[in-house]
Amino acid sequence: MDKSAFFKLSYGLYIITTKYEDHFAGCVVNTVVQATSEEKPKLLVTVNKENDTNVTMKESKKVNISVLSQEADMLLIGKYGFRSSKDFNKLEGTENIIGENGIPVVTQAIVSYIEANIINEIDCGTHTVFVLEATNAKKLNDKPVLTYDYYHNVIKGKTPPKASSFSE
Repeated sequence: MDKSAFFKLSYGLYIITTKYEDHFAGCVVNTVVQATSEEKPKLLVTVNKENDTNVTMKESKKVNISVLSQEADMLLIGKYGFRSSKDFNKLEGTENIIGENGIPVVTQAIVSYIEANIINEIDCGTHTVFVLEATNAKKLNDKPVLTYDYYHNVIKGKTPPKASSFSE
């Protein structure tokens, strides 16, 4: 199978955040999909089962999604994409606000954010697909969004092993 064919699918890069009790977790994902556009839109987000963010999302039942802009740098992406929330305070030095759901929303180098409740989970082997129901959303600006193609071809970023699109 030619797995490079999958690189032609359109992806963005997003920072998702969650919190359960006093524990904050967040990571970069490339799989966020709007499934419906009803009054409370449904979305899908895919997170590796080994990520601390996955475990914390299952406990919290809430998640925030920050849509990265092309202004996002490798320091921000690396902080959320290549380090564990178990071992590192990702919020330190990162611009953020507290969402209506009580969870921090990363606001640094983003174009919009969405707050959501987790309403279902689907086991997909190495990853969990979380089905979300949006509770709040805000557009901050009209800057270009950071696509996975831009990340790889312009920023020259790498794909971490826990990403849904990782291939050796």
